Amino acid sequence: MKTKNFLFFAGLLVGGLLNAQEDQTAKATKMGDGPFMSYVINESGGNYTYAGINKEVYTFTFKPYQADFKEIEIKEAEKTSTDNYYPDEEAFPATYVWGRLNTETCMRGWDYIELRKENRMVILDEWIYILEKWESKDSYRIQKCFKKGQLSGFGLTKKAFGAAKEMEKANHKETLQKYLDEAFKKQSELLPAWQANNKSKIDKRVAAKERYQFTIDSVNGNYWNTAEGKRVKAQLDRKAGQAKITLVNDLAIDLLLRHGQGVSTRLKPGEKKQFDCSGDKVRKGKPRANNTSQFDDTDVILIQSDGKGCGQTVNASSVYK
Repeated sequence: MKTKNFLFFAGLLVGGLLNAQEDQTAKATKMGDGPFMSYVINESGGNYTYAGINKEVYTFTFKPYQADFKEIEIKEAEKTSTDNYYPDEEAFPATYVWGRLNTETCMRGWDYIELRKENRMVILDEWIYILEKWESKDSYRIQKCFKKGQLSGFGLTKKAFGAAKEMEKANHKETLQKYLDEAFKKQSELLPAWQANNKSKIDKRVAAKERYQFTIDSVNGNYWNTAEGKRVKAQLDRKAGQAKITLVNDLAIDLLLRHGQGVSTRLKPGEKKQFDCSGDKVRKGKPRANNTSQFDDTDVILIQSDGKGCGQTVNASSVYK
């Protein structure tokens, strides 16, 4: 009996190690296409809490991509757009990364995928995780959590009631972290030899990236030199940090202001304050009896932007009456 128990334990151990060393393409193949339920998962301060199941159903499609790899496509019901994911490394895909395959005419003959490396996917035995804010295998956030299947009506309601307990039992963060530790260790072991044996493939990918960047730079360069491009760029520049009007109190006295929805502000000599340039009206204020923090309006308007003057600095002495 003891021998059987030992053999059973050893089998579990070996099976667990083999399973942990499967790459993401193998796990995607095992998982298979179909509808998936989206479980509610929330994160705060590194801690995760769980609730029910979202009503939206997602469809996962695992398409062949470059020989034995997969292109993983996710589509939410009722939506036409999709999210696509591609392997992070060919030697051993430890994660799949959000990407967009470029099919523009200028890229014909080249296979280049823009990757957004902070957004990733990991497939385990029962669960699929969408990760965001990825910095490394030790720094990321679980954004979404999926399980294969589709329910409706009472079946969905019953399942949703037990979802939190089911999620807690899955021990998501610890289970996912254990997989990532083992997978990236395996990837780092296999990657150097793969890179040494696939120099031509790597060079072709670098060339495709350079081709894409050259095309983008060329198109952008031509566009920004046109009259329309210059006009749009000026608008973007204003929105990117110059969409404020700065009022500087260059007077020798305190400047009392009334702005927004009855806000009172006191600017001492030498102080300044920024206001929106999209219609923020700033009036000169006057003291209110028995109140040193709230002022009353006057008829003197110091700033009336209405979309004009964005990025300008106004000295109080030039508008004060």
